[in-house]
Formats: sequence, C-alpha cells, structure tokens
Amino acid sequence: MSGVDARAVPWRDRDVVTVCGTSLAGLALIVTAWFGASATVSTARQAAWLNLGAAGFAVGAGGLCLWLLRARRALGERRVALIALAPADDDEDTRPRPTRRTRSTDDTLALPLVRAEGMDRPHQPDCPLVAGKEVTPAPVGAGEPCGVCAP
Repeated sequence: MSGVDARAVPWRDRDVVTVCGTSLAGLALIVTAWFGASATVSTARQAAWLNLGAAGFAVGAGGLCLWLLRARRALGERRVALIALAPADDDEDTRPRPTRRTRSTDDTLALPLVRAEGMDRPHQPDCPLVAGKEVTPAPVGAGEPCGVCAP
C-alpha cells in the first residue's frame, strides 16, 4: 500500500496493521479462554476464563471499531474535498426538477398553485413534493403554501 496514492485508499498501512493485530490478539484471548474453561470443572474457575474471553472479544471488537471509524473519517474528508472542488454557481437554480408528470407541462405551469389528492397545502407546479403526481389547481386562499416551494 505504500506505493499507492494515500487519497485513493481509505485506510493507511498503520490501520491495517492495527485491525489485524487487535483481531489476532482478541482471537488468541478467546481461544485461550476456551481451552482454559474446558480444562476446569469448577464454575468459579470457568467464570474467570469467561472474563478472559469477554476481554478478548472487547479487544477484537475495539480494533474493528477503530478501523471502521478511520474509514468513516477518510470518507468524510474525501466528501469535503469533493465539495470544495465543485464549482459554485450562485446564479443557477439548484432545486430538483420533476422528472415525470401525468399532465402536460404546459397545463401545469400555467397554474399559480397546485395540489395533489390527499395534500393539505398548495404547491408550486415545479415543487419536488408534487413531482410525478396528478395535480389539480388549488383554489385561491386554499391554505398556507408549502414550506419547500413557498416563494
């Protein structure tokens, strides 16, 4: 991994060594506890071996959690880097556009506000909440406008 660009992989060499080491240490503790508990008859001594097995599980799980948290942090850093690279167009409308309508676009866009069946609030014709739904004109004063598309 040392020859690969650090931004191309979410984990560093140190992270892989850490997860492998903690997993092996946890597994060794669990196997030791298993063999130790199987060789004893007393439940008090088996409880001590059970504690060792639980500690082994905690060590292994802790290493895996650290590994996943490192991956989460790397993905967050990569996301921030990608957002920083994206061009910022303040003039362009960034609201999602509806992809499918059951009525023709000319009929719907001429309406000031629309409403789909079962909706309490009227919406703009290009509101994403009514995208792909069959809409009807909303009467004037038909309630408070939608908070997503309200002007």
